[in-house]
Amino acid sequence: MNRPSLRSIDIWADCEKSIIATLREALCILNQNTDISKNENGITEDFSKTIHSIRFKRDRATISDYGTITIQTQNQPISPLGISEHENSLRKRPDMLWSFYDENAESPEKSQRHFTIECKCLDDRSSAKDYIEKGVSRFILNDWGYGRGEKSSAMIGYVIASEYTVYREGISKHNQRLHYSDIIETSCEANSNSTKQFVQDFLNREFEPRKFRLHHLWVNLGC
Repeated sequence: MNRPSLRSIDIWADCEKSIIATLREALCILNQNTDISKNENGITEDFSKTIHSIRFKRDRATISDYGTITIQTQNQPISPLGISEHENSLRKRPDMLWSFYDENAESPEKSQRHFTIECKCLDDRSSAKDYIEKGVSRFILNDWGYGRGEKSSAMIGYVIASEYTVYREGISKHNQRLHYSDIIETSCEANSNSTKQFVQDFLNREFEPRKFRLHHLWVNLGC
C-alpha cells in the first residue's frame, strides 16, 4: 500500500494532534513528579523537561516530533522580508513555542510553524481572572499576538487547590464578561482523575487568522 505524499497531508492538523497527545501524556507524568510548592515558572520548567523526556524515548511519527521546544522565548517574526512586524507583540514571551518546519509552505516566512503554549496556575480565587486576562486574552489581543498566523494554540492549567468545577465556573464568568466563547469539555484519553481537556473557538480575534481554536489542558497537581 502506497503511503500518501507528505504534500497531501494537512501538516498543521497532523502536528496539532501529536502535540496535544504529548502534552496530555506529559501532564499525567508531571502530576506524579513535580513539587507544587514551586512557582508557575518552576512547574513549567518541570513540564518542559517532561515533554523532552517523552519525545526522546518514543518513535518519531510526525513532523512535530522533529521540532524544537523552547521556553520563555519571544514571539517569532512571521512577515515577509521587507514587511515590518507588529512591534509590541514581537517583544512578548509565551511560556513555550513548539516549532517545526512545514515543507508544504507557499513562502519562506510561512515555513516555520509555531504552536504556542501558555501556562497558568489555578490556585486561588483571583486565578480564574488571571487565566483569562493574562492567558486567553493574549491569543486574542493584537498587542500580544500569541498564535499569530496559526490556526490553534494551547493553554495549560496547573490546578493546585480546589476542584476543577470551581475554576471552570470562574473562567466561564470571565469569558462571558469579555464576550469570549466559553470553554467546552472534550474527551480526554489521559487519566481523567487528574486531567481535563477543553476547547474554545474564536471567530473574531484582533489578528489573522480570525478563526482560531484554543485547546485547554488542565492537570490537578494537588491530588
